[in-house]
Amino acid sequence: MIASLDSRTAPFERLGSHYVRFLEALKTRGFEGEIAPDYANRTVLATDNSIYQRLPQAAVFPKHAEDLERLSKLAGEVPYRDIVLTPRGGGTGTNGQSLTDGIVVDVSRHMNQIIEIDVENRRVRVQAGVVKDQLNAALKPHGLFFAPELSTSNRATIGGMIATDASGQGSCEYGKTRNHVLELDTVLLGGKHLHSRPLSVEEETTKCQQDGILGRVHVTAAEIIDQQRELIEATFPPLNRCLTGFDLAHLRDDEGQLNLNSLLCGSEGSLGFLNEAVLNVLPIPKHSTLVNVRYAGFMEALRDAKALMASSARPTSIETIDDTVLQLAMDDFVWDSVAEFFPAGDTAIRGINLVEFNDDDPDALAQRVRTFTEHLRHDATVERVGYTLAEGRGQIQTVYAMRKRSVGLLGNVQGEKRPLPFVEDTAVPPEHLADYIAEFRAALDARGLSYGMFGHVDAGVLHVRPSLDMKDPAQEALIREISDEVVALTQKYGGLLWGEHGKGVRSEYSPKFFGELYPSLQRVKAAFDPYNQLNPGKIASALSTPPEDAGISANGRMIAKDSDPELLTIDGVPMRGQLDRTIDERAWQAYDAAVYCNGNGACYNYDVDDPMCPSWKATRDRRHSPKGRASLIREWLRLQSSKASR
Repeated sequence: MIASLDSRTAPFERLGSHYVRFLEALKTRGFEGEIAPDYANRTVLATDNSIYQRLPQAAVFPKHAEDLERLSKLAGEVPYRDIVLTPRGGGTGTNGQSLTDGIVVDVSRHMNQIIEIDVENRRVRVQAGVVKDQLNAALKPHGLFFAPELSTSNRATIGGMIATDASGQGSCEYGKTRNHVLELDTVLLGGKHLHSRPLSVEEETTKCQQDGILGRVHVTAAEIIDQQRELIEATFPPLNRCLTGFDLAHLRDDEGQLNLNSLLCGSEGSLGFLNEAVLNVLPIPKHSTLVNVRYAGFMEALRDAKALMASSARPTSIETIDDTVLQLAMDDFVWDSVAEFFPAGDTAIRGINLVEFNDDDPDALAQRVRTFTEHLRHDATVERVGYTLAEGRGQIQTVYAMRKRSVGLLGNVQGEKRPLPFVEDTAVPPEHLADYIAEFRAALDARGLSYGMFGHVDAGVLHVRPSLDMKDPAQEALIREISDEVVALTQKYGGLLWGEHGKGVRSEYSPKFFGELYPSLQRVKAAFDPYNQLNPGKIASALSTPPEDAGISANGRMIAKDSDPELLTIDGVPMRGQLDRTIDERAWQAYDAAVYCNGNGACYNYDVDDPMCPSWKATRDRRHSPKGRASLIREWLRLQSSKASR
């Protein structure tokens, strides 16, 4: 059977012999899900919505918690400590979070059930593979919803949202995913279940006295927050988005209760495998109004954020779109559905802010909107072209649908240069956003790059996608150049590089950002995953002793060096462009519809009433989706070109 597993990948890149042995042992142990070492599955799972491409050794699709236990227990045994496992949700990550050269663990195919909806207590219990829109469709008849809003909500899984501590529109009111996580059931290496939630003093004592990994992770977390609280407070910026990945700042809640969910939310699968989650859900607001504010320039829209947020009307969210993204929408059929909200006039529209208000009382909502529009009429700090109102959830969703579609269109622009999401989720204090973006744009303009911008001005987060042709080595080199400059720019304005979409490959900047606190992140990793088997190279490495050249401060704390050799680097991971440039140009042009697939996975839409994509919906097999087929065609073309060049 070992030979047959290996032969299924011939004549392409073969599995390592230790992975063949591991997969054979996994089957022998009774793993009931699918084990997929074939080259097609590996190829399809080698990409996400980032610039990277990493060919995994295989994929496994667990059917239930018992399969996760079998997988984790086997990987924890001494002969298999060189096996790497990486969880994967919807595959929508923009930073290579779920890409691996080990084994992909995909729970979305089978573990996607909504187990319980507790309407009275506004709680739900779900498996990790449940899609966000799937959950909200089930909650809607009860007048409830799961709050964190994502542009990828029709394919992003709850497990993936928890793994990246996802947030989006409305985060200033609703917070991030972790703010809605009540309990998590995580399978740790060795097969033990970690049931995490806020612990009383007595419960914490009991948990810390447990043997093995369960006691170790609780003791480590408690020691870090109790011994380094001041350093944590000094390091973590006071931003709405705060930090993703090992959130030490919230290890204890306002009552002092230890809660390991703050470590697991945002950990990108580097600490364990999420099985189930208990989430709080909220009542759907009964009445809503969207104020669509128009500007002659995008910078005016950004500079207006401070005045808009200062209004006593308290908007739920403020979304912004720049002239590039707006023009894509205007040139698309989607504009017909929203043209009435953005009337043409003597002044061209070059930027918009979408300001949402929600209330259960229609009179209170109307008064808040009146207060806000009066504020607009009397505030002269920024020149505005005008505004309109979209009233009711139906009209509002139409406007938001335009925004979602136009963002998707950004990835489908014509030409070899494509907008890329590698520095797109920076976060700075909102009052500094306009000045920060002015310098950001100047850096891109100096390099002659075009770009699109959209985002959440109320949270100080703007998605910036510079356009590059990644088949050109000279433009590929700009990834490092721009990333380094943007990191320095965010630090200048009191922000951070990872405001919304997780760290992933960009974890290389963690040691420099966390400084003296970075060894504490390493302690967390070592407590959960001492041999760096779970999504290694992301967030932090598992070092049980200080790095050799780390210093010791006067108070005895370890001072991390500026880099960690165990972490991946932004230009040290294979990129799609490096492989694409080996494809014969004639083949590239002949199959342009496939090779230009932007990778955002919109074809993974869960909704059975949506026409995209029936074969994916029927099989839950990503090979049978448009993205999957595009990936296979690209690889086929690459192999053909490689064969012809010999």
